[in-house]
Amino acid sequence: MKIHHTAHLTDTLERELLSKAMEDQFRPHPFRAFGKAVRGLVAFTSSVRANARHNGMY
Repeated sequence: MKIHHTAHLTDTLERELLSKAMEDQFRPHPFRAFGKAVRGLVAFTSSVRANARHNGMY
């Protein structure tokens, strides 16, 4: 969407855009949740491996 640099939002359009953004904020995002879980699992396993290496040195 191209918007001319002198374009102005009307109050109604601004309210609609904000309302839509707020609705989307609370909509579940299963792929994002899955990705977050996978990143957490990877971070956990990396932490466990690092601790195992560190404890094996002593």
